[in-house]
Amino acid sequence: MVRPSGGATGSKGSVAPSAGELNIAIGNQFGPRQLSGIAKITGPDFGGVPSAASYGEFDEIISLINDKQTLSQYNPSDGMEYNNLAEMEGAQSGEDETPAELTLVPTSTINPERPRTVAAGFDKIENKITVVFRDGTFYNYYEVSPSEWQAFKARVSKGRYIYSYLDSKPRGPADVAGISAVARKAFYRIARSTQVQSKGRPGKPPKPQKP
Repeated sequence: MVRPSGGATGSKGSVAPSAGELNIAIGNQFGPRQLSGIAKITGPDFGGVPSAASYGEFDEIISLINDKQTLSQYNPSDGMEYNNLAEMEGAQSGEDETPAELTLVPTSTINPERPRTVAAGFDKIENKITVVFRDGTFYNYYEVSPSEWQAFKARVSKGRYIYSYLDSKPRGPADVAGISAVARKAFYRIARSTQVQSKGRPGKPPKPQKP
């Protein structure tokens, strides 16, 4: 067990791990190849990974990351499981099919045992949402406005919002050729573990570190 030091002091005098300490500890669970790939997914220094509010949460997340059951639903595909709700349109010519940086980790859900998604992110330049489905598939939705991204974040049930609004958009599997399967699996372990630990509540990314 990796035990951090320092962090924010709670109302009862207990010391909670800071976002940076949690991220370092999570990083210690993986090798250099995994860490490099995770940085491509979440941004440098695990920027999209949420922090823990207490040592209890910290220990539970690390325990879940190391639990084999965390990967029980992990089976990345080409996204065909998710194309049966609406006609597949696919990316338009010239669309950047690489995934957006994932900053919503984990996504909220009304069914934490069997969620529709585990993580998501938005590229405001490309106007696309990338989601990671419960089986680990990276999937893009194009022609998404910033207000639609805000609405997506606000909905507890991401699956219902996808069904009602995003499935009518041009969409398709993200091109993850630049991210190793090892890194994607490691990232999934982080996202799914925090989702289980939080019981489906919205993820809160760490506050930016002061220079």
